[in-house]
Amino acid sequence: MPFSIKPKLFIVTGSNGAGKSTYRQYLLPPEFSYLDVFDGDLFYTRKSIEFYKIHGSSKEARKQAEEALEQEFLRMVDHSVTQRIHFAYEGHFTGAGAWKIPQRFKAEGFEIHLIFCGLNTVTKSIKRVDERVKEGGFHVTPLAIQNNFYGNMEMLEKNYQMFNSVEILDTSSDQILQVAKLEHGRPMFSLPADEIPEWFKNGMPKLYDIVLAIDS
Repeated sequence: MPFSIKPKLFIVTGSNGAGKSTYRQYLLPPEFSYLDVFDGDLFYTRKSIEFYKIHGSSKEARKQAEEALEQEFLRMVDHSVTQRIHFAYEGHFTGAGAWKIPQRFKAEGFEIHLIFCGLNTVTKSIKRVDERVKEGGFHVTPLAIQNNFYGNMEMLEKNYQMFNSVEILDTSSDQILQVAKLEHGRPMFSLPADEIPEWFKNGMPKLYDIVLAIDS
């Protein structure tokens, strides 16, 4: 889609272990690939290690890391909004509170674009996270992984119309597969119905029906 001169917000979301962090710089449109996508999990992990070295207490380190993450993220949001500069971040949107940030950007006149990375099963999501932890990555409990797997899709179904564009990607394999794209709630691209992943059909049935209309 052609981009206007308005400042842009890009959000990368989806299943845990879906490659949001790995691919995040490649998921943005080429003209915005220079943006540094803020990764809250990575920031939290680094701060946890930093505070643990200071206090020697995991509980205190986690507490201070959470506070530091919130402060830094809100600082970056405020800076982007007040300076009217492009911003990109990665996160989950399973609760209503998480939607306040994109709503704020939209109210401030930003274009908002969402990129959703999905996996075919919760089991694969858990396995990917376990592999990441073995390499020193961020740990997520199986319950949280399951909640994010379904909750992100459920909330996107309720809020997709607020975005200038929504791009659905499948990252179950080693290659990124574009499944569908909507602009202003209207379908612009979709794989043929028999090639659309089951997780998208079952997890976002409303959006599935919408993107199928592209061929009608």
